[in-house]
Amino acid sequence: MKLRNKVAIITGGSSGIGRAAAVLFAKEGANVVIADIDVSGGEETSRLIRKERADVLFIKTDVSNSAQVQNMVKRTIEKYRKIDILINNSGVVRVGSLDDYSEEDFDLLFRTNVKGIFLCCKYVVPYMKQQKSGVIVNLASIAAHVGQVNHSLYCASKAGALAMTRALALDLAPYNIRVNSVSPGATDTPMLRSDVAKQAMQRNMDPEDLKKEFEAQGVMGRWAKPEEVATGILYLASEDSSYMTGADILIDGGWAAR
Repeated sequence: MKLRNKVAIITGGSSGIGRAAAVLFAKEGANVVIADIDVSGGEETSRLIRKERADVLFIKTDVSNSAQVQNMVKRTIEKYRKIDILINNSGVVRVGSLDDYSEEDFDLLFRTNVKGIFLCCKYVVPYMKQQKSGVIVNLASIAAHVGQVNHSLYCASKAGALAMTRALALDLAPYNIRVNSVSPGATDTPMLRSDVAKQAMQRNMDPEDLKKEFEAQGVMGRWAKPEEVATGILYLASEDSSYMTGADILIDGGWAAR
């Protein structure tokens, strides 16, 4: 088992990539803490993890709320006495042209996609420094690497996640803390399906036709499964990637290669 007895916090673990990573980490021996605002989804992920006979703790958490993040970290330390791995996976998307976005849209995207990483790192890193070890994996996106129509704010927020990854890797290397990121392409998650539905409505298209457009962005001709992205996250979280920090892994079906 690659993560035997490790304690891993996974934000946004109630569905999609976060859920796939949480279940995979449990199979690899980790004690998993799920931090998410979605209680029913978090409970379902917890049930799936318990089927693996692994230990799990779900804590309802808004990653953009300092008090809630501090509570999540405090409860994790109280139960497990350490934090080995932090997966900053929580994210939101909004679709629209720049003049259609509201300030509330801007604030939501950056509060969740950038501030959420900042707060989770801020309150987890002191424990990792004490241990003189730790791994942080941030979820960036193909949108951090290429422009996407009607996604200017989302692209900007994910570029922020990518830049923060690189800078934190420099800051934390002296403490034996590695920081890397994963940039998924189109992945079959509830968030992407909602995104496609909204875009299809805006463009007066059949959602299935728009889905085919997304599939054609890469060279594999299909969307990724969440489990395929989760394996990349596991690689960065484990000792298999022990000489990697400040790096980003594109799991995009060849999208950026075009």
